[in-house]
Amino acid sequence: MATPPASPPPPLPLPPPPADASVSLFTLKRTRKATQLRSLATRPPGAKRPMVNVDPATGKADGPHKKKFRTYLGIVARDKVDVTYDTWKEVPTGQKDLIWEDIQAEFEIPEASDIRTKKKILQTVGEH
Repeated sequence: MATPPASPPPPLPLPPPPADASVSLFTLKRTRKATQLRSLATRPPGAKRPMVNVDPATGKADGPHKKKFRTYLGIVARDKVDVTYDTWKEVPTGQKDLIWEDIQAEFEIPEASDIRTKKKILQTVGEH
């Protein structure tokens, strides 16, 4: 015979606020903010850009900065592409070129001269 599951413990009471606090508990709630990838934004002006090797056939990044590169592509997608576009094909070519220039300004991509590499990286931006 199975025993019935125990009821969950009662919730713990909230600690009383300090006597001199004029801030309610609702203003102390922390929420998640947009990711800005501050490590790239705070890069000194004369510092070298992180190098990322990208396979032109697959668009996959390789190297020690591949995770940062992938994260940056997502940030660029959210910041630079308007949500009113239903598909990536609707985004104007001029806007895609600005996104590509922004990516090249932040990362050193040796294969950037290859048209296939640009196309694959921009497709990755469109997936975000």
